[in-house]
Amino acid sequence: MKRTFVLCTAALLLIGSALFAFGDIARPKPTPAPGKVLFHTGLQIVPDSKAYEARLQISQETLQRIREATANSPANTSMTQRIMQSSTRTVMAGMFMFLAISFAGVWLARSTQRRGQKAIAGALLVVGMLGAATVIVRANAGPPGYYYWQKLPENLTKGQGTRGGLDIEIVSGDDGIKLIVPMKTNKAPGEE
Repeated sequence: MKRTFVLCTAALLLIGSALFAFGDIARPKPTPAPGKVLFHTGLQIVPDSKAYEARLQISQETLQRIREATANSPANTSMTQRIMQSSTRTVMAGMFMFLAISFAGVWLARSTQRRGQKAIAGALLVVGMLGAATVIVRANAGPPGYYYWQKLPENLTKGQGTRGGLDIEIVSGDDGIKLIVPMKTNKAPGEE
């Protein structure tokens, strides 16, 4: 009876704490606010058949102007952004994950007295297989970076966007901003 009471109390406390976890986060705005133009610059788009990933090259001068322009604009961080960048939130999440795993381990060790060893071994095997499947799926390498950019010309003529990976580089000089897009050609060797 006492054990049931303790478990029910712990479960109610856990559920109660989950209700207040997102209590102070503001509701999302229905329409996003339009962006504010800080300054005007140019963008050069260059196809490169030897590149494997798109690169955005920003000159040091342009980056410095972006920093100055954003430093002068008022910072209007929402409650959600402040919570997401909070180290306390990360520490609390880690602590609760540690406690959950610890209590589950103690509960599993004590439950062996009442349940069969085969049922626990089967449950651990299923959990292990699910974990291994997750690792395999998450670690599976996707297609190369240029694959996503192959349909860029077709999508632009259709008025659609294209999404792909992007590396950002800071280069010397004052050339503005240059976007290098990997575009593999389907020409046979020797053709021009």
